[in-house]
Amino acid sequence: MNPLEYGVQFLKAKLDHSNFCIWGYDYYKYKTHLIFDCDHQQSEPTKFTDFRSSECGYEIIKQQSYVILLFTYERGNQIAVCIFQESLLLTEEEVKHAFHLMRVFDLEQTIQLKTQEMTTMVDSIRSITSSLHLDRVLENIIRNALKVIPAADAGYLMLYDPDKERLVSKAPVGFNDLIYHFSVQVGEAITGKVFQDGKGRIFNSRQELYAEMHTNHISDQNLSYINRSSNYTEGAICVPISIEEERIGVMIIHQWKIKRKLTEHDLNLLQGFAGQAAIAIQNAQFHTETNNSLQEITALSKKLTKKNAQLEKRQEVHEILMNISIRNRGIKVLVHELKKMMNRTVVFFNGLENTFYCPDPGEHPQFSMFELKTIFSNKRQASHVKVFSELEEMFYLYPIYNGGVFLGCLIIQTNGSLSKSDQITLEQGSSILALELVKRQSISTIYNRKMYERFQELLTNEDPSHFKKLGKEFNLNPSSYWMISILEIPKHAIDLQYLDIIIYQLISKVNAEFPSLEKLIYGFYNKIFLLISLPEPADLKHITYKLKVIKQDWERSDNPMFRAGISNAYMGLENIKKCYEEANKTLDYLDQRASTGIIQYEDIGLNRLFLNQSTEEIEQFINETLSPLTTATEKNRELEETLLTYIELNRSASKTADHLHIHINTLYQRIKKIEDLLGIDLRDNDDLLEIQLACHLKKSQLA
Repeated sequence: MNPLEYGVQFLKAKLDHSNFCIWGYDYYKYKTHLIFDCDHQQSEPTKFTDFRSSECGYEIIKQQSYVILLFTYERGNQIAVCIFQESLLLTEEEVKHAFHLMRVFDLEQTIQLKTQEMTTMVDSIRSITSSLHLDRVLENIIRNALKVIPAADAGYLMLYDPDKERLVSKAPVGFNDLIYHFSVQVGEAITGKVFQDGKGRIFNSRQELYAEMHTNHISDQNLSYINRSSNYTEGAICVPISIEEERIGVMIIHQWKIKRKLTEHDLNLLQGFAGQAAIAIQNAQFHTETNNSLQEITALSKKLTKKNAQLEKRQEVHEILMNISIRNRGIKVLVHELKKMMNRTVVFFNGLENTFYCPDPGEHPQFSMFELKTIFSNKRQASHVKVFSELEEMFYLYPIYNGGVFLGCLIIQTNGSLSKSDQITLEQGSSILALELVKRQSISTIYNRKMYERFQELLTNEDPSHFKKLGKEFNLNPSSYWMISILEIPKHAIDLQYLDIIIYQLISKVNAEFPSLEKLIYGFYNKIFLLISLPEPADLKHITYKLKVIKQDWERSDNPMFRAGISNAYMGLENIKKCYEEANKTLDYLDQRASTGIIQYEDIGLNRLFLNQSTEEIEQFINETLSPLTTATEKNRELEETLLTYIELNRSASKTADHLHIHINTLYQRIKKIEDLLGIDLRDNDDLLEIQLACHLKKSQLA
């Protein structure tokens, strides 16, 4: 039984045969569709626009002859349950239960959307590569771009003309002929700026669009052309079109009416499509150049034949590799096919998961993960590298990027320069591998969100018998010892644009270090949550040690620093909430001290009593207790050091005198002076406890 059927059965049981129907609103397609109708009660679709959208929750809307349960989910999708009764027959808990049942259905719809997006992307790529006529290819690119981003209404390309030193408008869809007069210098307006710096941009209001155009000094003439060539524009996405490091133009799509906000996901999809569009444009340009050359100079027939062969090779390689990707046969099969096409040793380094793919069973990578990331930390160009072992060997390193993110590298053994055929194979292969890695990351993002919701269910569960059911569902033994570690990358330590990729990489590394442990791991925003089963509580020290090793390796590779809080280990899955709270408190302790260390909850010691106290309150207590000793005079600083040392050495006069290199009588004189200044008697238990506590907190501050 699928999640929708569970939801329908639940509503049928609770509504006591009352008729109802279920309507859904697809945020990305901005369409309303009927999901279920028990008795054809409502032929007209629910108007979601009539209702206020709540943030990640539900609303109960009472109409004249029926009640609507409106469920709103994270990605903007909505579900309306129309119950044909004048009053609601469900309790608040039952409404919440229905909300969560429908959430699972919504998640399945999201996964189907991702699959559909990938299918649309593949179909669009096939469409734009089906012709080699440049004008037809350019028009196909824009029409298919609007299929990839269905929230958009119009668009056009701008290709750089080196003779005019301007970007020239091409293949408009939804614009009148005035758009052909719109041409910009590099750096001018939005399109010129995207071409200049290679960074895609999203705009979700007309004000943003015009502010950006004026910021980049659009000319009055160009502003007039763009205003008179289209309808009223309310949103847009603009991305660069590049072939390797060379930008050849930009692609921009417009939204005339805001159906939904354009997102980073739309930007990434369009950027991926632009990469394929660049190949199609280059193919078409090669084809055009070939035909022109054939007409002009027959003496170049050999060269033209070679160029045609390269085009055929490009098409052949692209088709073979794309078919492998469509069938989800995996990265290893793609790398093996590249090896077969080039007839060379080929190894692929997956930079997202820090793994190597070697098609030959006995083959080993000649480069370490650290070496590859170091090589491409400051440059993005492919390069030849010599390796000296028993024999001198030459390798060609071909990096793969998605925007500014290093995704991986193809390593090809070679005796010299690569043939044009091999270069084409590498170009096509790297593009398909990039799509494969982006697809994996998208699936991982959906998984993390789902696991976050299920983990919250574990934390909020109060029924002991329900833990057995949840444990079986998660494949976790409810009666084992359990601990939780929360890993956090400080927000200031990373560009939030690449946060999902960094979290994905760190999860992959943690998984690789704990391959055989019974565990649950997922990422959420800038944190990773790690739930691990232990045979014995003593094994917690080994987990802590392994996490510290992971941290050293991770940061040695120039990755952003992270901190980790680790709970104690407790028997039984029912203690998971306690583990979660301890790990969070430990993380707060590290955060208060701006530390990026890894510690266990038990190591906080006495300081755990002050986790909920503000820094200001602690400082006030220290100042009130020790203030006569904290003045700027040399004598008082000497007394403060004496007191801190005396308390730290458990009030041993001989040890304190030795440590401070003073005579013991001098120490007694200082102690007496301290008691007089502070108005205390260290033989009094209450005074002693207050001084010990103040000294401990002072030491913690200094640490």
